[in-house]
Amino acid sequence: MMQAVCGVAGDDDPVLTAAHELAGLHERREQQIPGDTSDIDWARARLVCEIDRWVALRAPTPAISAPMHTESIGAVVDRMAHFAALTYRALAYGAEAALHAAQLRLHELACGYDDLIDEVASGARRLPDGADGDTPESDGTQHIRNKPRKE
Repeated sequence: MMQAVCGVAGDDDPVLTAAHELAGLHERREQQIPGDTSDIDWARARLVCEIDRWVALRAPTPAISAPMHTESIGAVVDRMAHFAALTYRALAYGAEAALHAAQLRLHELACGYDDLIDEVASGARRLPDGADGDTPESDGTQHIRNKPRKE
């Protein structure tokens, strides 16, 4: 996931592809003169929903007692992409304090993402609802470490 948000395109994996696209959108948003970013934000929202639908169709049914996570996986990936863009921007401008802060936050999010994926894959964590059940474009399971759910 870190490679995808840091500029390396995913290889036929819809989640990695979406993460890579989110990173590009965040980079565009950071470079844009303040103003209307609604087109970029709509595209980001669409990608977050695509990730969430893909995950919802593949994640095992969580235990009834499993705690709810505060964000969807798509939202976490979007935040990772945002901090990757902030990292590159700070690096480009030589803003050392901002660079350190963005790198630290990105690293923390990456660790949290890994933990979340493991918990969702084991059924130990629930995710907020919101996916509309569309069929994903791929049946890979790289990000939810289990077999696809039978429907």
